Amino acid sequence: MFRTKTTLIAMGAAALLAAGGVTATAAQADADAAPSAKILSTSGSSKADAKFGYAHATWKWSGAGKTGKVKVYVNDQSCKDGYDTFAFMQFLGGRWGKTVTTGKSRAWNYNSDCVGKGRTTTFPAYTDTFNVKKARVVVCKNDAWGTGDTCVKGKWHKNPKA
Repeated sequence: MFRTKTTLIAMGAAALLAAGGVTATAAQADADAAPSAKILSTSGSSKADAKFGYAHATWKWSGAGKTGKVKVYVNDQSCKDGYDTFAFMQFLGGRWGKTVTTGKSRAWNYNSDCVGKGRTTTFPAYTDTFNVKKARVVVCKNDAWGTGDTCVKGKWHKNPKA
């Protein structure tokens, strides 16, 4: 009886191999692994594009409530209008995860710098005592005194560690 079971198991394994069963199992394992690699990405980026200017920011998520250094590139695309262009970061988090905090630092591309190349500024890491759920860059035209500036917000980038 023992020999019969062994023969049947061997025949079943041979049929599985002939039908490509092992290949299908390996492919399924690879397909299952692919999404987890994307989820574990700790890089963040956001861009804001307007007729007057463009901004792009990159950073690494360091944890639930912090980023690494943030690099912000800003380019004044309407140099002849006499208004400077600047960019800054916004973070969504806080105690209930619904507070938008504006970064204190600004990256400027002044009209006097307008040669089409833009400027990159590196800011220190951002830290919050609560979870930072998302981050984005905002580009603005410094066109209004005391009433606010014209701004365009980039898309939020989700923190995978929050």
